[in-house]
Amino acid sequence: MTDMLDYIAWRGDLDMETDGFNEADAAVLARFSYMPFEYLRDPPRDGFFKIRDIAAQALEDERLVTEERWKLRDRELMAAMGASRRFGELEAGYCFDRFDEKLQTQFSAITVCLPEGKRAVVFRGTDNTVVGWKEDLNMSYLCPIPGQETAVEYTRAMAALFRGGLILCGHSKGGNLAAYAGAFCGEDTQGRVESVYNFDGPGFFDNILESPGYRGIFGRIHTFIPQFSVVGMLLGRDEKSTVVHSRENGLHQHDMYSWEIVGPGFVRLGTVTGGSKFVDSALKGWIAQMTPEQFELFADTIYKVMEDTNARTLHQMRENLRETVMSIARSVSGMDEDTRRAVMECVKLLVINAGRGVKEELMEMGTREKST
Repeated sequence: MTDMLDYIAWRGDLDMETDGFNEADAAVLARFSYMPFEYLRDPPRDGFFKIRDIAAQALEDERLVTEERWKLRDRELMAAMGASRRFGELEAGYCFDRFDEKLQTQFSAITVCLPEGKRAVVFRGTDNTVVGWKEDLNMSYLCPIPGQETAVEYTRAMAALFRGGLILCGHSKGGNLAAYAGAFCGEDTQGRVESVYNFDGPGFFDNILESPGYRGIFGRIHTFIPQFSVVGMLLGRDEKSTVVHSRENGLHQHDMYSWEIVGPGFVRLGTVTGGSKFVDSALKGWIAQMTPEQFELFADTIYKVMEDTNARTLHQMRENLRETVMSIARSVSGMDEDTRRAVMECVKLLVINAGRGVKEELMEMGTREKST
């Protein structure tokens, strides 16, 4: 089964002037945006720099070896992009990041220069920080969130630097930010947006879908979701979603490294799985029963439970597994049974990517709570 790394190996010798920009390229850039540029000794902030040089600096930076936000395959992707003609010669820069615990926002974006004077504005999705996940919960009852407003500001700032066309893209929360920025960046800037690529990012509330800004852009939004999608099925959207094949199971399909690519595009499926439809229906039905004020209280409760562990990231929750489980048990002990069960189920979903051990420990804890 081929993925984005295989795509670079297959197409990496052809620049984008010879073989034009496609959905696989957008996916590569969406994953590229997760690289911890802000941790480099010389972050690519002011001006543009060749991806080849950015990759070389990142791969030589010993501090990034232990950086938990850099997935194992990210090093392979960075090396492949830097060594390829297709991506290595492209320039990227104006990296901007904002992390604010008080505002509960985790935002990062980078802009990539494409042929014919175009620019790809790429938004990073949720990292593994607790604040980042709280921001995702906030999206379920609040719009706009600070990250969405920052995405609009960043897009307008990049559009002011040049006159060419714009391509907006991102994965997970980053896909939602790309679509929101395209909808609310203003009429002049929106007129320059050629495409928006949303890779398994959540949708929007009805008032956003019915707004003039969204109506003006939704025909240019290309949304891709795996066959068992959860994040990408949240809230609503008007554009049709393309279902792509993932080699993983369950929630792990959210990882774009698992998406199958053949040629310049994804392997397409007819529809999502029955399990995905069931989860989507259950989540939307559950959320619909709550008022925005009730869901805000619920989200704040989950955040408080995770905050009580004193872990800033899901990785730290995994590294201190026993302490994490004990802290969560203490935090939920005083809650009524229904709230405790709901909080526990949500926390399990949030930390599932932190490792199998965490998931199993939390499941055991839930069983113990139920029996007492």
